[in-house]
Amino acid sequence: MSLQMVKAVLTTVLLLLTIAQGLSMALVRGWVKVKLEPADRQRWRKRHRWGGVASLVLTLALAATMLGPLYEPYSLRAWTHAVMGALATLVLLAKAIITHRFRRYLRYNTALGTAAGLLILGTFISGPLWYFVYAA
Repeated sequence: MSLQMVKAVLTTVLLLLTIAQGLSMALVRGWVKVKLEPADRQRWRKRHRWGGVASLVLTLALAATMLGPLYEPYSLRAWTHAVMGALATLVLLAKAIITHRFRRYLRYNTALGTAAGLLILGTFISGPLWYFVYAA
């Protein structure tokens, strides 16, 4: 298994985790019309928090693989992939810092979560999706 394939699979797992994160917060906020008891909301909130930790760790692990051999991306797609991945990492770090240290800014977490999800989707579309299309 090559490093590119491992990164593509991990980014796909990260995308699926991001979709699950979005659905869990939509359930907690009531954006999805499902009747939830207050105890269920607390469980979904805890799942969202643990999923966020998993997303952050996976994102940092993927970013760490890029720090090894520095190379120059040759195409616009590669540059887009690198920039979106770096921004997704920074947004997830900002969200974690706000959640754990600067609680008065929690009102920005929905926007940060949405931005992180869209950046991860863009990173997937500009990177692993192309790998899967050309590898198949």
